[in-house]
Amino acid sequence: MKITNENFIRRFKKGKEAAFEYVVDAYIGSVKAVVYNTLGSYNDKQLIEECINDTFLGAWDNAKQFDGDAEDFRRWICTIAKFKAVDKQRKQMRMHSPAEITDSQLEPEESAESEFMGKETTCEVLILLNYLKELDRDIFIMKYFLEMKNEEIAKQLGLTKAAVDNRLYRGKKIIQQTQMGGSFA
Repeated sequence: MKITNENFIRRFKKGKEAAFEYVVDAYIGSVKAVVYNTLGSYNDKQLIEECINDTFLGAWDNAKQFDGDAEDFRRWICTIAKFKAVDKQRKQMRMHSPAEITDSQLEPEESAESEFMGKETTCEVLILLNYLKELDRDIFIMKYFLEMKNEEIAKQLGLTKAAVDNRLYRGKKIIQQTQMGGSFA
């Protein structure tokens, strides 16, 4: 059976190698862009390639957890890429002595959003995002993984900035309640 945009997710979740190859071919550009955006300052092609490979393997290993369409899949795999790249970046920062670290490698002071997202592992965050409505999940991905500003998100989704701000606030509450075992309506 030929792998197409309509059947690749189902076949990928079943562990079909042809679907894995399709995913790599279809999403390599997006994954490279996300990884390079985070790790490009290290000028280490091997590190970047390793992170790209880890991203696809991470998606393969967690394929059964994915639920959505092709556009959701693109966001999901880009989210995995972002987490893998940040993990590699942190590892690089720990491996180098402070004297070896250049200014371009220093991360800016962590914002509340970065601190919030940095507390969870890749899989945990992806699972928690499933508790949000599709629009809220998209907003979270755009904000915290694609690092878009609230104004950009609002413009792209046809919302007001206040609506984006409110959805982010409510989404954080839902995720916090989910983590603490609380229920929500």
